[in-house]
Amino acid sequence: MDERDRCWYFSDMDSSIPLYSLYGQIDTAAELRFLHLESLESRNRVYDWNIRPHRHLDLYQLIWVDNGGGTVMLDEQTLALQSPVLISIPPPIVHGFQWRPDTDGLILTIAENFVADLVRQCGDPAIGASMDQLLTITGAVDPGSVDRLRRLFGTILDEYVHNRVCRSTAISGSVLMLFAEVARLRHLSLQKSSVRDSGGQALYRRFKEVIEAHYRDRWGVADYAAELATTERSLRRLCLGMAGQSPMKIVHQRVVLEAKRKLLYTEKTIAEVCYDLGFDDPAYFTRFFTRIEDQTPMEFRRLRHVTSTNGR
Repeated sequence: MDERDRCWYFSDMDSSIPLYSLYGQIDTAAELRFLHLESLESRNRVYDWNIRPHRHLDLYQLIWVDNGGGTVMLDEQTLALQSPVLISIPPPIVHGFQWRPDTDGLILTIAENFVADLVRQCGDPAIGASMDQLLTITGAVDPGSVDRLRRLFGTILDEYVHNRVCRSTAISGSVLMLFAEVARLRHLSLQKSSVRDSGGQALYRRFKEVIEAHYRDRWGVADYAAELATTERSLRRLCLGMAGQSPMKIVHQRVVLEAKRKLLYTEKTIAEVCYDLGFDDPAYFTRFFTRIEDQTPMEFRRLRHVTSTNGR
């Protein structure tokens, strides 16, 4: 097979969630190596419209569904989506798709370093915050947003497939405008939610970012409060107001989510998962997991594997 015809390659990493990288199909266009754009049909037809759960090490994906729909798995959530659909997926998120064969849309994949460069150049913190969070918009999207998204994806596609002067600049500008539209849609989504205090919202978002950086470090409430330059009492009040949960329950849910990922998508032993997540004692890890999930890690793995096998 000609190297230019390949889109995907498997990154050979032992005992890991299936991890993929993607590179541009047009080797002669150096400026396109940071970005890949393809029709939803071209990618999914190869896999009979069923992309199994996987994640990307250093790639962002923006998926636009103009017509059709299907079932999407995002971490532990399974969603039935109908066009128009926009999904923004940052690197750590496990995702899989089962689209209907008549579904039409585009998949935009962008290298993490290119996203970072664009965010740095624009200097708008809302862009960076938006791109680092999972976003799913479907169904009741206002017509103006749908038109803008359709035009932006169309513009990027037009620049991508034609070898014109200033192609890199045109693509970069269009992608940045797409990022801005994603940030606006996220803002509207948050406005429609029950979150009332914008200052609290910003602190809560920062708390989630700190969790992402330190959930393996076995930090307590005092550590998170110190990192956020707030008090333990204020952090507890914030989390109860935003999520109806204590700070440590939110942290523990993140730890358990990662444990589930490793149990489902790797061949690691319970002890290896335990040590990966910062625990010193597999027995304590098992009690911790069981207290939250009402089943042991081994039971969780066995039951999910049985369900998956029976569903094939």
